[in-house]
Amino acid sequence: MSDSNTEESVNALSSKAEYENAINLSQHVSQAKTISEMVLDAFQSTKESDQIRELRAEIRQAHDRFDDDRAYELMGQLKQLKDAEAADSAALEDLSSKFPISRILSSYKDDPSFQELVYGLALKVLNQTHQAISSPGGGKSKASRAKKEMEVFAISKDGISVTLPIRPRSKANVDREAFEFLGFAFVGEGDEAELESEVFFDKDGNEQPATRKNIVTAIQQQTAFEGYSALQQQ
Repeated sequence: MSDSNTEESVNALSSKAEYENAINLSQHVSQAKTISEMVLDAFQSTKESDQIRELRAEIRQAHDRFDDDRAYELMGQLKQLKDAEAADSAALEDLSSKFPISRILSSYKDDPSFQELVYGLALKVLNQTHQAISSPGGGKSKASRAKKEMEVFAISKDGISVTLPIRPRSKANVDREAFEFLGFAFVGEGDEAELESEVFFDKDGNEQPATRKNIVTAIQQQTAFEGYSALQQQ
């Protein structure tokens, strides 16, 4: 069984490397990149449960009201929930060491929540692909696409400015200074550091994945990160 898991891990790493090499070459139309990012985000963007995110929001609201007692109570609940989810994660890791991921996924094929995720993603891919094929802007030449460079934005507030490159699929810790400048917190150090929360909330209270592109768009459209500006560098 371990040989099967090892083979799948090698294939996954190989596919990940090939994907990153392909998308960083900028030889694909933007619609194709959007679709591929959407697929990855569906499985990778959110690591926290809904309960943890809701508790974090309640804690922030308690702090905003200067209700220290309520915030302290909620932080206790948050710790208990995180401990429980850590135990769940350990159990899942043990499960993944015993069975290949393909078998684990197939066992969920009739689960309503899993079907909602899979068919919801399939619908998004269907709509985005149709839009990409129908879009008159999708016919750029390969030469013009190859010349496109990585977008870099200057994020500014109160006279201080940092740069935030739009790096597809790169971990947030690569641009830790920019993310911390935007108010994000990290857990861990060095290459192992990860965002404490991989989402942010817009002005309407809607949760958004904390991707670089989403952050820049929110700043430019003034739907989140009040007081910040984002200007693309030439």
